[in-house]
Parts: sequence; structure tokens; C-alpha cells
Amino acid sequence: MTTTRTPEQVAQAQQLAEDIRSQAEDILQEVAQLLSDTPDEQLFGDREFVVRQRILQLVSRSYAARIAQKKTATSVPASIARTADEPPPSLATASETR
Repeated sequence: MTTTRTPEQVAQAQQLAEDIRSQAEDILQEVAQLLSDTPDEQLFGDREFVVRQRILQLVSRSYAARIAQKKTATSVPASIARTADEPPPSLATASETR
């Protein structure tokens, strides 16, 4: 199944890839340093979870970069209605306690 992309989509994907690459450099360097500094017998266990956490940071930053690309501006003005200060206190509806 082939998908045709518009030039705008291709440009957006290229920009996103560049943003992810710039975010990834620091994380990948840190992971490489952790792995190279770790003796073979300690690669798994606690060190493994540290590496996984760093890689998940990369995934999180990738999603954040994608979300940042979204157009969030709206042409509708903000509502002029006041916001509620606090909810009114609740009143007991039962005539006696059980």
C-alpha cells in the first residue's frame, strides 16, 4: 500500500525528523556512555532500567516535538464570561441522620 504525501507533509516530516535528531543527540550520547562504562556482568538489572528510561525520554520528546508542530492558534476570541469562583456548598437533603 503506497501513500502519496503532499509536499507540505514531506516538509513537515523532514522538519520533525530534524527536531527529533537534535533532541536525540544528548540522550544517545548519555546511553552510549552508560553502556561503555558498564562491565558486562552489570549490563542488565538496574543499568538496563536506566537505559530504558533514557530511551523513553527520547520517545517522549519526539511526541512533544510533533505536538509543537500543530497549529494551536484559534481565530475565535476568548470567552468574556466570568469563571466560577467556587462551587456552592452542598446542603444536606435528608431530614435526619441514619
